[in-house]
Amino acid sequence: MEERKMKLHYLEIVTTDVDRDCKMLETVMAVSFGLEKVADLGGARVSKNSPDGSMIGVRAPLAAHEKPIQRTYFEVQDIHKAIKAAEEAGAVIAYPPTKQGETGIWAIYILGEIQYGLWQRI
Repeated sequence: MEERKMKLHYLEIVTTDVDRDCKMLETVMAVSFGLEKVADLGGARVSKNSPDGSMIGVRAPLAAHEKPIQRTYFEVQDIHKAIKAAEEAGAVIAYPPTKQGETGIWAIYILGEIQYGLWQRI
C-alpha cells in the first residue's frame, strides 16, 4: 500500500466579518494578517507565518448562497488521483481540480455534510 503523509496546507474561513475574525486569530493564535486580499484565494486575507508553511485565509462569502464555513485543505501529491479516490469512496465533487493562478491546484469534495479541500503544488 502506498504511504501517504497528511499535511494541512490551508485553512479557509468564510465569514461575514473578515476584520473581526482576523483580529481574533491574531490575538488568540499569534498569527498576523496584512490588509492585502489574495484574488486567487477568493479575496482572502492570508496569514503565512506558520512554522510548517501552512496558511489561514479569511474571506467573505463569494455569493449570496455561500454560508460561513471553515474548510480544511490537505496537501496531496496527485490531486486527480486523490479526487478520484474520494469520488469512488462516495464523495460528491463540489469543485473539481482547478488551477488557481499561481497558488496551486485546488479541489473540494463533500462527504456527508462535511466539505474537504485538496491542494497540489504546481
